[in-house]
Amino acid sequence: MDQESITRGLISGIVDHYIREITQDPNRSVRKLLDMAERTSDGPTQKICYQMMQQMAANQSSPYYEMIHHLVTHTDPRTIRQFGINLGHNAWTFGSGNIRRIVNQSNPCLSWAVFFDRAAVPERIPFSAVKDIVKRGRKLDIYAWLILASDSLDEWNEYTELFRDNPDSVFGLYVLPGVLKEEILEEAADIPNLMFFLSTDEPDWQIKADELSDKKLLYSAARIVSNDAQAEEILSGSWLEELVPCHPLMAFSIAADTLSEETARAIKNYMWNTRLDQLYPILPADLISDFVVINHLITNHNILYRVNADGSVSAARELLFESSSLKYTDLFVS
Repeated sequence: MDQESITRGLISGIVDHYIREITQDPNRSVRKLLDMAERTSDGPTQKICYQMMQQMAANQSSPYYEMIHHLVTHTDPRTIRQFGINLGHNAWTFGSGNIRRIVNQSNPCLSWAVFFDRAAVPERIPFSAVKDIVKRGRKLDIYAWLILASDSLDEWNEYTELFRDNPDSVFGLYVLPGVLKEEILEEAADIPNLMFFLSTDEPDWQIKADELSDKKLLYSAARIVSNDAQAEEILSGSWLEELVPCHPLMAFSIAADTLSEETARAIKNYMWNTRLDQLYPILPADLISDFVVINHLITNHNILYRVNADGSVSAARELLFESSSLKYTDLFVS
């Protein structure tokens, strides 16, 4: 058994121990876990994240304790353990260290995470292309992948094969609630490295959120923001207020390409400040800008890639994705 396998085994045992403790005493157990994680972390990304979490945890009346307690009592412990280790250790520690070394040696502009837009359009590239990109990325120790499936899960069998073939990675799957049929939820319950990003842009999305919770599936809420009217629902706080009764772990705003930079920046600032102010038992995040910040901490480059349905590649350097000269065949080619 190699050292990395031993490390993962030790972390797994520690996480299981604290999951049990958190159900009894969330405040004390979370602080102990964060203190231990900060002391043992050795990468800048992990240290900064844990230090920020420690600052939040110092507020003993923080609603984030309610969020964490709900997570450990309403999510399959296997999912908490595997998703947490894959993200916190593989993507942010072990993987980020290797990505940093690669960047320092050959200076490629690597993205710690990659988005895939799988809109069901006639010119959509085959799913085999997605698998090839993940395979190439995994050779560079990239562990985080987000698939924007939106209103179609026609490739569900391909998705499940991809998730299961890469058990050490984390996958986010953005979907409209109407596509999450019972048989999909049943199968997803056995995929512990998956988080659903549930769109809240359909009526009665709360019903599907309850179903996800009943199945003990890991899920967050998400909204693609395309115009100022949608942005105002976020900036007014009404969107986050709407989410609270359904207990998503996180609330992700995702700026559409059509959004103005001014509005995208306002949303970024709002989500950042609301997260620090700890106003809700939900962790707010502006997906693009937050992922770019993480990439900067890892590689000192501001970059995030999205593989579009037609095979073109868009890149975000701060707030919005913009077209680039890259094709999907260019990504992670040595």
